[in-house]
Amino acid sequence: MKISRGEIAAILCAMLALALSPLIYYLILNLPPKFSVQLTDIQSLDIAAAAAPLTTFFNITLHASNKRGRTTACYRHGEAAVRYSGFALARGRTPAFCVGAKEARDVRVVAWADGGVGLPKPIRDRMAAERRAGTVELEVDVKLFAEDDESGAEPTWMWCKVATGGGEEPTAATPCSVFRSMIWASDFAPNWMLV
Repeated sequence: MKISRGEIAAILCAMLALALSPLIYYLILNLPPKFSVQLTDIQSLDIAAAAAPLTTFFNITLHASNKRGRTTACYRHGEAAVRYSGFALARGRTPAFCVGAKEARDVRVVAWADGGVGLPKPIRDRMAAERRAGTVELEVDVKLFAEDDESGAEPTWMWCKVATGGGEEPTAATPCSVFRSMIWASDFAPNWMLV
């Protein structure tokens, strides 16, 4: 069986189209925003009193970057929680916001614990040891709810790990792991699309 030049050309064209499809996919697809979190103010994370509940207060800056998006992404509201070893230290609500196509935006969120937070003694002891060592690792969970189907946004949940440096000073911005539908392609985008 001999393959003709026309068949070889058709096979090569099909292989080229298949090889270029990811690039075309990324150029055409509206990729979701990327998020990062920064704790800009931390109050009352001191656990000197052994059994006293913590009355914590966190100013959180949610950095939303839609540099890869082709449409505006709008979120009507959301929820944020600051955790230590799975225990909630503070909760807050995110305001409604939009991030334009090819833009970035900072969203301020305040999370606090009204009546205080009681932590088990082993957890308090571990937090105190981490503070003495100079780094307390906190988790920030954020849930965002989409405004409508036309905005290009979808309900989004993210998890961010933040190291506080042990004190109450601002932290560096930390990228978040984002979970939503069609997010599987988000982290495979070429670097030039992330700017």
